[in-house]
Amino acid sequence: MKRVLFLLIAMIAISAVHAQRGRVTAASAFIDNGDLKAARQRLEDAFQHDKSKDWPRTYVVAARLATEEYKKGGGQDKVLEAAGHYKRAAELDQQGDARGRNVGRSEKEIKVALTFFMPELQNAGIEAFNNEDYTFAMNAFESVINLNKLPLYAKDNLPADSVFIYYTGLAASRSQNWKKAENYFLKAIDLRYGEGDAILLLHEVYTESGDSAKITPNLKRGYELFPQDDRILTTLINFFLQTQQNEEALAYLETAINNDPNNYSFYYARGVLHDWSKDYENAEKDYKKALDLKPDYFEPMLNLGVIIYNRAADQMRVANDITDFRKFEVERKKADATFRESLPYMEKAHELRPEDVMVLETLRGLYYRFEMMDKYDVIDAKLKALQ
Repeated sequence: MKRVLFLLIAMIAISAVHAQRGRVTAASAFIDNGDLKAARQRLEDAFQHDKSKDWPRTYVVAARLATEEYKKGGGQDKVLEAAGHYKRAAELDQQGDARGRNVGRSEKEIKVALTFFMPELQNAGIEAFNNEDYTFAMNAFESVINLNKLPLYAKDNLPADSVFIYYTGLAASRSQNWKKAENYFLKAIDLRYGEGDAILLLHEVYTESGDSAKITPNLKRGYELFPQDDRILTTLINFFLQTQQNEEALAYLETAINNDPNNYSFYYARGVLHDWSKDYENAEKDYKKALDLKPDYFEPMLNLGVIIYNRAADQMRVANDITDFRKFEVERKKADATFRESLPYMEKAHELRPEDVMVLETLRGLYYRFEMMDKYDVIDAKLKALQ
């Protein structure tokens, strides 16, 4: 009698399992027939029961349903929902049943389903990225990466998702998720994907997020990894200039000029460093070299004019301290000659930037000094018009 009772209980238990899992099978059939509402009702029931809520196939079918709902305009979040279901299905399949049996039993089914699903997920992310919906794109690309890292692919030795790692970082950056952007750009750099672009994008992340302590190490690493990418070297030099790390900047500028002796911006930058250090002789040489390479370069044109003008002003102060008239005249003429030397640079600077107030004021003073009143009146009128 007891044996019959136990058999009866076992039969009832098996029947209950099949009944609940039968809802999952029914949901799959409804999906095939296009009745998504009925499929969702069956799955909602299946998720409520212990016999089916932790069955891998329940999540595979739920993923199929979410994918079909996405295709029929159910919203882009449905494709992320599907990705989550596939991930859960794979996790449960690795756990097996309550006794740890049947591990990997659903692996083939999950892999086949993912083969059809992954293009949907990838395309959804790409479409969102192109539509500037960067937060969704980030989540979609990250889901691609996570699904490809599932243990069921361990034996397949899949290559790293370099493209999606890079674009997850880019989407994260554009949605101002700085920590995630940093994480994925670092992975991309380790994989040598994106090369200098990844370094510069990570520089942008550190700049925008205010994580300044990481800026120099990132750029230095970038220069070591990609020494032919002039953008990295230029960015590094500019950062040193902006933060007044003059010795560091000068060292990298020497390297930059050796690598690219016809780059006018490098000579200008080195001229600025010499200028700041009051090494005016070498500053003039570098500014003139920059102008030889680029005659319409405003900044070195102005700086060269200012250096010469200031030298003339110093000479004039020396002259003003002399009480002997003849000696005073000698020094005054020297100062005037130097002021006149600065004039063509300031005039050219004015041609390049007609509205620059500093240039206009300097020119007005020079024209007044040399009694060039017609030109003085023109410049004076321009200044008054700008006030």
